[in-house]
Amino acid sequence: MKTLALFDFDGTLYNKDSLIEFTIFANGKVRFYQGLLMLFPSLSGLKLGILNNEKVKVKFLTHFFKDDDVKEFKALAQNFATTKIEKDLNKKTFEYFLKHLESNHTVCIVSASSAYWIEPWSEKYKVPCIGTELETIDGKITGKFTTKNCYGPEKVNRIKAVYDLEQFDVIKVYGSGKGDREMLQLSKG
Repeated sequence: MKTLALFDFDGTLYNKDSLIEFTIFANGKVRFYQGLLMLFPSLSGLKLGILNNEKVKVKFLTHFFKDDDVKEFKALAQNFATTKIEKDLNKKTFEYFLKHLESNHTVCIVSASSAYWIEPWSEKYKVPCIGTELETIDGKITGKFTTKNCYGPEKVNRIKAVYDLEQFDVIKVYGSGKGDREMLQLSKG
């Protein structure tokens, strides 16, 4: 039987929110908390359901990373992925991840976070990452996206753009957040 295993990253495979952790890693705690104070109205609007996830995420990324050099950003992401991720994996979910790999199943990480700071870790296991793609112009991060935020229904759209789901007898989905609901409905077998 052909099996596809789809793993959400933040809060599922990884115990923390990688966007937050990477931002602290890249900017330091002082700058991070100063930024949170400046972003407080937007973050509050998100919590209250007044603002959507994508708009707030763009504001967040723009505040912390706009005009950062892409090469330096990628180097930071590589360093974060190779030194921090392994320490904060969800051990139980990671066991499932490894079992799927050992069984030669097709495995993919599907995340609302950017693949920039997940792929350097997932490549170690030869596992692709579908994530929100960040826009770059003239070698600089803009804080905007080149794709829709890979969250909710967009996770399913992005999965279907890569995989023909009819080719799989079994689809196992690992997700724990409200942004994973639609992806969880892909489970079969």
